[in-house]
Amino acid sequence: MTNRIILKNQLEIWQLQPVLACSGAEALSILAQDNQFDLVLTDMQMPHMDGNELAGSARQLYPFIPIVLLSSAGDELSREHRHLFHSVLNKPVRQRMLEKTILSAVSGSNHNQTEEKSVQEKLPADFSIDYPMNILIAEDNLINQQLILHILTRLGYEPDLADNGLQALELNNDKEYDLILMDMQMPEMDGVEATQRIRENCQKQPVIIALTANTMQGDEENCLQAGMNDYLSKPLKLEDLLDKLKKWYQPGVGQLTATAV
Repeated sequence: MTNRIILKNQLEIWQLQPVLACSGAEALSILAQDNQFDLVLTDMQMPHMDGNELAGSARQLYPFIPIVLLSSAGDELSREHRHLFHSVLNKPVRQRMLEKTILSAVSGSNHNQTEEKSVQEKLPADFSIDYPMNILIAEDNLINQQLILHILTRLGYEPDLADNGLQALELNNDKEYDLILMDMQMPEMDGVEATQRIRENCQKQPVIIALTANTMQGDEENCLQAGMNDYLSKPLKLEDLLDKLKKWYQPGVGQLTATAV
């Protein structure tokens, strides 16, 4: 908290308008509400979500926003994560170096306005009008929840959220869903068991798309054997999700088909 206040005061001296977040999840929530930020400054060590995870999720939604990582001695930044950041500064950060880095990041971001507009155009608010459906997100990971919820909301949907398979089953019993995005690994009841119960007991059958972090050969077959119609690999990509929504919607009918892949 003290470090955030010190950083906030310094940024205000430079005539910037900082918005504070106490965690990565809160930062994603703030970004979801306002995508006009010019820069993200993030610590590496945060509760529930580190700087790498925050940057990866933010990049899915805003690929061209510059992210500066504040890293303590001993923090590990692998080569696979380095591309997520405009710069990495070691703490304690000298004011002159921070100012120089911020100016460089913000100046560089101005060159990406056209590309950023193109990305935002991939999230048209009228998408849900062309592809109307009731959607349930069954996912226990807070990062993935925020990411999927934000994308679907930007597309014009009002999805419901379940933290585990048992909640998904209960919600599906109370409301008819056209499509369920079902995580495979969840507490209380995993996605496989929840899918099997829906297939056995529900009169109206939704399309169920598995969300899986596993991409090994045979995973698709396992999803289909569990009664799922399709699957999406995590980390989720915007283009892949849009493709699945279009694929499983039947034009002119106003609801989804439920045939297997």
